[in-house]
Amino acid sequence: MKVNQLCKLALAIGMALGTSVITVQAAESTETNTNTTQNIETINILGSRVSSRTSTESTSPIDIIASDTLTEGGFTELGQSLQATAPSFNFSRTQVSDGSDLFRPATLRGMQPDQTLVLVNGKRRHNQSIFGNFGTVGGGAAGTDMNAIPLTALKNVQVLRDGAAAQYGSDAIAGVINLSLKDSTNITTGFIQAGQTEEGDGDTITLGLNTGFDLTDDGGFINLSLEYRDADGTNRAQRDIGGSSTIPAGTLSEEVRWKQGNADSEFQTIFYNMMIPVGEAELYSFGGYSNRTALGNGFYRNFDEADKNVQQVYPDGFLPNIDNESDDTSVAIGIRGEVNDIWSYDVSGVYGKNSYDFFSSNTINPSYAAEYVQNYPDASDSDILDNSGAKEGYSGGYSFDQLTFNADISGEVDINLANELYVSFGIEYREENYQISQGEEASYACGISNQDISFPSVIDPTVFATCGFQAFNGIRPDAATKEDRDSYAIYLDLENQITDKWLVGTALRYENFSDSGNDLIGKLSTRYEVNDDLSIRGSVSTGFRAPSLQQSAYTAYTTNLGEGGSLETSYTANSGADFPSALGISELKLETSESLGLGFVYNATDEITITLDAYHTEIKDRITASGFLKAEDLTFSPEATAALEATGAVSANYFSNAVDLTTKGIDLIVTYQTTINEGKFGITFAGNFNDTEIDSVNSPEGIPSTVTLDNNKRDFITDSQPHERGTLSFDYEKGDWSTMIRANYFGETEVSFFANNHIGLPDFLSSTGSFQPTSVVEAATLIDVNVDYKISDALTFSLGINNLFNVTPDELADDEALEFISNKAFQYPLRAVPYGFDGMSYYARIGFAF
Repeated sequence: MKVNQLCKLALAIGMALGTSVITVQAAESTETNTNTTQNIETINILGSRVSSRTSTESTSPIDIIASDTLTEGGFTELGQSLQATAPSFNFSRTQVSDGSDLFRPATLRGMQPDQTLVLVNGKRRHNQSIFGNFGTVGGGAAGTDMNAIPLTALKNVQVLRDGAAAQYGSDAIAGVINLSLKDSTNITTGFIQAGQTEEGDGDTITLGLNTGFDLTDDGGFINLSLEYRDADGTNRAQRDIGGSSTIPAGTLSEEVRWKQGNADSEFQTIFYNMMIPVGEAELYSFGGYSNRTALGNGFYRNFDEADKNVQQVYPDGFLPNIDNESDDTSVAIGIRGEVNDIWSYDVSGVYGKNSYDFFSSNTINPSYAAEYVQNYPDASDSDILDNSGAKEGYSGGYSFDQLTFNADISGEVDINLANELYVSFGIEYREENYQISQGEEASYACGISNQDISFPSVIDPTVFATCGFQAFNGIRPDAATKEDRDSYAIYLDLENQITDKWLVGTALRYENFSDSGNDLIGKLSTRYEVNDDLSIRGSVSTGFRAPSLQQSAYTAYTTNLGEGGSLETSYTANSGADFPSALGISELKLETSESLGLGFVYNATDEITITLDAYHTEIKDRITASGFLKAEDLTFSPEATAALEATGAVSANYFSNAVDLTTKGIDLIVTYQTTINEGKFGITFAGNFNDTEIDSVNSPEGIPSTVTLDNNKRDFITDSQPHERGTLSFDYEKGDWSTMIRANYFGETEVSFFANNHIGLPDFLSSTGSFQPTSVVEAATLIDVNVDYKISDALTFSLGINNLFNVTPDELADDEALEFISNKAFQYPLRAVPYGFDGMSYYARIGFAF
């Protein structure tokens, strides 16, 4: 069904029957083990504008995850907690991929990070300033940094598993995650938690504090949250055979020199939520600030790598570090109230900013020493050491800020139907700014004179030294940029309870972006109560996602792994630049989607509830980055070849509306609640089954589809996330004791990146005669155990083990390309690892309340 057809249908039905968009529903017993009170909680943020609608009266599925459940299992990061409790949510691990040491791709229903909209207290949250590395899950997508928000501040999390762009606008193709902040007063709660891995590393200590105060006698309050976390890194790399000045290549090093694991990191944050009555209205505000740092790393540079090392500085080679720092700020202010007994309003402004900076350390720009030696061929080793340039410095950074204004009005209209017609309408205006900041000169320069020429290596004059810092080439001046845009939207929601058993809703939204066009989208949803125990629900909708400034304005020179395992300079062109224009790639346009959803809620008995929801989403013109193209890939286009040569890079890529695809799947939740031996006992199974297929690749005439979308990108779209995810949890609470046992299942993933389909090593280099074409992370089940003991009304002690049986991916074999290019240092795959490679960890926690 086309956009215009659907919108016309939704409008016609809505005006004729008096209907509206979806109300959000949690399954009567969700995968988060919510209690009866939570199951009938009134939801007036997600999906429906009707404040009296309850969670059991919805037309679409939503998981309501309570704050106690978020911290159950010892997780101190929001992303990890959601992955463990909501199988439709994925939070993949990756390694040696620039900013991934601070953020991980957060996805819903197997789609992309930027296709899930995140709200805080029902207001749009800003995106992170950088997108995922091209060779990772969600590569090229700038989603929301989930870990910038402390668990301490959250009252609950609502996960709407349904397309909702017609209600909330761009990004809500896969669904919406709303983070509700605490509003409690006159109680102070907090915790101290410490833990480490079974290997004895990864020592982590986390402290959290939440408190609230009454500001007025008539409901005014302020709630404050503080959180601090300090985590030592983990390392699962092994001794390598790269050799050194004292150990011949092929012999194991005396110590582990590479790094595969979590980075040393630090996190500190403060959040607030407040409201003050002003006459008959409420003035509200919320927001927060967080700062995170992490010490990442690149590949180890061997002592004899002539293009990358200067032996006078690093005689045995070196591991370059990437010091990441992220600052995140947000503040919202608004006023809401009632015009009369029927109509209410909410006017707000929200500002958010994310900045991300890269500092390189334990590194070198090999071209500095190379130019010095060319100018002074008789220089001594000490002279070369003294003139080899900086070993650390600022490599550049990114920032993104967003200012959003909303005005919403909701109420009822009596049009002689059995029930009132609920009406909501509003407008939204948004401004966005994006900036790329250059690094210091040593981070990107070719030689101390910063010329556009190469210099022979100090180690081997037949080899040219690379330019810029190792591991993270600095951002060059010609890549630095500032871009901005604005957008506006109008929406209309209608909802009507046609009969006591039948609820119907529609939504229409028109949105216009200054840089990428406009769209009119709609949604039609319904819920029918067959009887007291069985309800059927469904929806049909269209949606869109505007290209982010992080995609359309991005320009970079980066270091990527090329054929034969070498590292080489590549260029990413911004939208409208000469290189993509030579290929016929115009400015980026909107992604569009068409979604269908159908499911049911069945109360099989007083103790057992089953919810099943199927979904089918077609996305047209999805934005993704092309593969990195070299001159030999561009023989069909002399113009593109010349444009590539003009960049000075060996290869280049670009963003385009490259792919049409279909994602389909099923969400299943089964809960069982009963009483055993006077204690509360619950079993919850929650599963997600999804599949994404590429329908077509949108290549301009004369350009091969493999140029627009290479096999590496295809793999990440279709197979980098588990097709099957599930949790099975057992909870028992009696007296002062409570226990949780949870099994988390992750299906297999398979990508070409860092496997031989990507690296292209000749078979004779393999001890087995050939290399594996793809990188596979096997399916696995992880078991978590948590025990709580209530020492007193004020103190609770918790002990837990995550990944009880120390499950890790299968170790790399001798016939895997990553094993070869890392000189046997890497123990596990690097990409598309949904459950990590740290193995078992354990923790102890003291919680307090007074």
